Amino acid sequence: MTELADEQLMLSYGQGDVQAFTQLYLRHKNSLYRYFLRQCANPQVAEELYQEVWNKLIKARSQYQVSAKFTTWLYRIAHNELIDHYRRTGTQNKWLDGDNQDIEIAEFADHNSRPDAEKLEQAQQAAQLKVCLAQLPREQKEAFLLKHEADFTLKEIAELAVETTENIKSRIRYALAKLKQCIKYKMETNNER
Repeated sequence: MTELADEQLMLSYGQGDVQAFTQLYLRHKNSLYRYFLRQCANPQVAEELYQEVWNKLIKARSQYQVSAKFTTWLYRIAHNELIDHYRRTGTQNKWLDGDNQDIEIAEFADHNSRPDAEKLEQAQQAAQLKVCLAQLPREQKEAFLLKHEADFTLKEIAELAVETTENIKSRIRYALAKLKQCIKYKMETNNER
């Protein structure tokens, strides 16, 4: 049995097939939640935005038309929710305080194959990456996460952000440079201790 494409599932859901929604939700729930969590670094806010996107998808089911990939459409809703949140709260440029970070070590460590010291080092690197990601400007962070975590193409990110592909490529390049610089600095300061 072949899996139905997301677009077909959404069309089916628009015609009343609740199982189609369940499949869409199961396919995209984790990546969508991570997108919000990485963007705003607050689990409660991430959960609220995440729920609002699914509510908007449910409300839009009967009007849905295939004009782009489903994921582009879904993340466009998510992007707009995030922008609205930043406008309402004025928090778009706040940096995450590294001491208050919710570090999900299990997300990054493979418990079966690495010795404890290696797992600890990997968890520390993951924590450093989270802190550095939180320090990126919103546009760079979003482009970076969509490319490297959600596997969007440059063209898809450009469509979602209503930007040129070249601008998206630059944002990702700057984000990578800043992440490398931040991680290098954090490693140097940790080694001095």
